[in-house]
Amino acid sequence: MQKRHLYLFLLILGTAFWGISFTFVKVGVGNGSPFVFLFYKFVIATACLAAVFFNQLKYITKNTLKISVLIGVPLLAGTILQTIGLKYTTVSNSAFITGLDVLLIPILKFLVYKKKVESKIWVACFLALLGLYIIVVKDGLSLNVGDLWIIACAFGFAFYVLQVGKFSNEKNPMPAVILLMLFCAVGCLIFAQFDSNAIWFPKTDGFWSGVLFAAIPATAYMYAVQNAGQRHLGEEKVALTYLFEPVFATIAGIFILNEKFTKEIFFGGLLIVSAMCIAEINFKKVLKK
Repeated sequence: MQKRHLYLFLLILGTAFWGISFTFVKVGVGNGSPFVFLFYKFVIATACLAAVFFNQLKYITKNTLKISVLIGVPLLAGTILQTIGLKYTTVSNSAFITGLDVLLIPILKFLVYKKKVESKIWVACFLALLGLYIIVVKDGLSLNVGDLWIIACAFGFAFYVLQVGKFSNEKNPMPAVILLMLFCAVGCLIFAQFDSNAIWFPKTDGFWSGVLFAAIPATAYMYAVQNAGQRHLGEEKVALTYLFEPVFATIAGIFILNEKFTKEIFFGGLLIVSAMCIAEINFKKVLKK
């Protein structure tokens, strides 16, 4: 099996962990502090990666630290915004709206790096916005506050993927990933100091199981595979694997939290997933075949 095919499979498996983690995070955070939950998540992820890739720690340099900060800022922002949003909206809404980062990536590449945006991207954006409208707009033009947080988080994750792509040629990516997790942990620790709901040993049901699932398979595993795999796949291919995340998240939300799967979620989600597919398919190659 070629490396790119192996990493593609590993990334899809990671998106399953990501999707299921939406449910664990929503239950774990409850009415408590999202910063405490995320602090534990990133600390455990850091410890796991440092233990597994202990021999890589000797390659940490000042440049590694710089890269981890540049990648860590958008990741920290996206993760915090998403976790806050999950407190106020459903798992399905959160997953599908977060999926908009797939469309934001090429658009931000155009705005930030002045790279041309294909016409299919604008078609995809129209479909995605229509799907978003169907899912989240209720009672006229009002938006659920949680949905607004999630829309903001999609921008954070899009910038994160772009930053990873910018530094994907690094010979040893794991030291930067370990420092990236540590940077996010420190960031959450700082934010938690200003959160009146911060309880360091909460008794919320599902808190610790949620932290462990979010930390190990959904964070340590996924971000390690993503940062290593992006050297072989590129930003767009990595983004394509994100198509599976809202599907897994919705299934988990239905079976674990008994969330309702409404016709609005179905049709809106279908439009968003279709938009993602349109954005990622190389129509020239398809037509040639």
